[in-house]
Amino acid sequence: MFRPWLRVARPDDWTGNLARLGLIPVYFIALLAVTIGRIPSSWLVIGFGFEVLTRAVLGLVMIYLLGWVRAVAFSLVPGAVVLYGRRLWFPHRGRRVLVRTTAVTAVEVELRPPPRGEVFLIELDDGAVYDLCPVHWNGATRIYAVLARRVRRAQAREERRRK
Repeated sequence: MFRPWLRVARPDDWTGNLARLGLIPVYFIALLAVTIGRIPSSWLVIGFGFEVLTRAVLGLVMIYLLGWVRAVAFSLVPGAVVLYGRRLWFPHRGRRVLVRTTAVTAVEVELRPPPRGEVFLIELDDGAVYDLCPVHWNGATRIYAVLARRVRRAQAREERRRK
């Protein structure tokens, strides 16, 4: 329920690492503002009149919002794989390809030569096969899980329709 609808697989190269390092000051400033900032007296209702509890609640809300900021920042990285709702964006030959998840008919794991290693493959309903991303990328397993679940549901619906 509280998970972001935006799922991102962050590339394991300099662009992904730069995005990750660029978020550290954002985290620091946001959490510093929660810890030492002045809290209006009307906000103390959040923590039942206790300032420490109010700061803890605000800190948890800030961490949740920073999760969204993190997902949006990683989705802007050129090599990132992004799953938003029923749309999937992934890099292919220097450009981003947009695919509806309903068009994905299979999700598999294959072994590629050493620089890439194991990668996730998707097969579309038109027969096209694409390398999605390496398995070891941060966030790749969550995207795989969502795609595999949707493919299994679509296959189960097809079987029920055939019977």
